[in-house]
Amino acid sequence: MYSPLILILIFVIAFFTLARSSAVLIRGLTLFGRVLRLSEFAISFLLMSFATSVSELFVGISSAAGGISELSLGNIFGANLLNITIVIAIPILIAREKIEIESKIRRRNFWFIFFLSLFPFLLGLDGVISRGDGVILLILFVFYIMLIAGENEYFSKVYKPAQFHEGIFKRGYQALIFLGYGFLFLIISSAVLVWASKELSLLWAIGTLSFGVLFVSLGTTLPELIFGVRAALSEHGAMTIGNAIGSIAFNSAFIVGIVSIIQPITIRSPLEFFFVLGAFIAAFLFFNYFIYQRNTITKKEALIMISIYLIFVSFEFLCKSCLVF
Repeated sequence: MYSPLILILIFVIAFFTLARSSAVLIRGLTLFGRVLRLSEFAISFLLMSFATSVSELFVGISSAAGGISELSLGNIFGANLLNITIVIAIPILIAREKIEIESKIRRRNFWFIFFLSLFPFLLGLDGVISRGDGVILLILFVFYIMLIAGENEYFSKVYKPAQFHEGIFKRGYQALIFLGYGFLFLIISSAVLVWASKELSLLWAIGTLSFGVLFVSLGTTLPELIFGVRAALSEHGAMTIGNAIGSIAFNSAFIVGIVSIIQPITIRSPLEFFFVLGAFIAAFLFFNYFIYQRNTITKKEALIMISIYLIFVSFEFLCKSCLVF
């Protein structure tokens, strides 16, 4: 049995290694998007949403293989809540200009994502997300990708990097090598992170679902946040929201679908399940209300989104403290 200090140290190292490995993957895929001259939304949704969700995928596979798939579900729920609050709000606060979204995207895409993100919650109301449920989620995900691919409006604004020269192909080859190392470290760090999370959740008497929501999701969401901040500072703010919303779709449908097919997810903490459900619904409704009024979110509204997450976390720790005492 490892001491608490050693376990925390292992968790922190795996936490940052996971985030760093994902960052390498993001850098390579961004480069490929530039070479192909894809639109901002295509890069942020199709490429970046997948790349920044790879950490959740590897954590999910490791959790399922380790027999604690509930940890992955908590991670997904926590990551989705972070994406709709912190990941979108912080880039808006630091952006030099307003981040605007095309009208058709905000009216149609966001509400479909809302439905897609709620579907794992609905499937889990009976206490388990089965393999059959996982197949349904994957079918919904494929349908959504086909829906997005058929809308030319989403791909109208081409991403134009500040520098584009012949050496980009050489950098692309180098990026492939880094991607190989990135995937390798993702596999190792996710396995270690899941093991350390299981040990710490037992040590602190916190359920694996809660541990995933509160702690693991912070590490797996760092790539989305880093990408969003960089996009905002480089005046490609639309990519921030495209990436965050796309990540929610990947997390809710694709990753939960894959994990539940590997091992059905049994929900042992129904109270925590409904608590995070309520927080996510509140955050998404606020987000859609802000977007529906105009084609942007103000800095004041971004602070409200951050407050929702902080209130959720405060109540979480308050409830855990009450249970301990």
